[in-house]
Amino acid sequence: MLFTAYFPQDVGTYPVVLFIGGWGGYILVEFYETVLYRIASHGFIVFGIDNHFPVENLQFEKENNLQQDVSKIFNQYTWVRFQSKYRFNTGKCSGNFYINGIHATDEDPVLQKYMSNKTVATIAWNSTALVCHSAGCDITLKMIKEKPKFFKSTVFLEPWSLDVKDKIDIYMPAFMYGTQLSEEGNKCAIPGYDYNTFYNLWSCPKIVMSVADFGHCDILDPEPWAACRDVHHCKITKNTTKLPEYHEFVQGAVSSFLVNTLQNRTDSLKYITQKPLIPLNLLELKTDLNCTKSFN
Repeated sequence: MLFTAYFPQDVGTYPVVLFIGGWGGYILVEFYETVLYRIASHGFIVFGIDNHFPVENLQFEKENNLQQDVSKIFNQYTWVRFQSKYRFNTGKCSGNFYINGIHATDEDPVLQKYMSNKTVATIAWNSTALVCHSAGCDITLKMIKEKPKFFKSTVFLEPWSLDVKDKIDIYMPAFMYGTQLSEEGNKCAIPGYDYNTFYNLWSCPKIVMSVADFGHCDILDPEPWAACRDVHHCKITKNTTKLPEYHEFVQGAVSSFLVNTLQNRTDSLKYITQKPLIPLNLLELKTDLNCTKSFN
């Protein structure tokens, strides 16, 4: 398992964001670096989790083995929390450290050495959110169902999961985000298992947003985006000059939600709930922030 950390430059106390990428975590965290780096700049310590690392040494997991992955992530999450009592590196670039799921123990020196002799920052583990993309949301949804008290809020970016079958009786702030092109062509986000289904089955508070003209791979950095384009699997935008603007929008939308739910700044939520403040073409925007609406 590989954790990639993105963190602010300034000393302070920062909430935690755990991120899992697409294809059930097989899509590497580094492919999302532009967006994750910018989210961290808003005052978060972002841990990207490559739970299948190194991919070349693994066989793809069967669906019934996903619960084992969740347990492995929770074990390593606990280990990282223990190790992070040591001094944490704050800087403008990511820090990588490999965690061996078998041999890493409370006395393991790997993370201690990495964090030693660095600028001090305090990690607010009691303010942790989960963020996911695509089928990585299948894993984060299982994590929330298993240990909901671990997390204060969650973001589902173009989610897909077979686990969205029944009403989810968890009162945790959630932001569901979809794109037009991800549900066209090969449908990399499948209707019935997508952001709208997550929204309909979630309790509250909740926000759902869908934007036009962009697709499933448009969140990725340039090189993985080009690879996605070349295989013609997921439908993506034809206007490549808009990709930097789109990355800025996605990180801004996610950060606005997290600033509200983890940093308690109520003013930030307007950037994803008020249409005049949203710069992209919207297909959908709905909210239930006060738990006033019944399940569909």
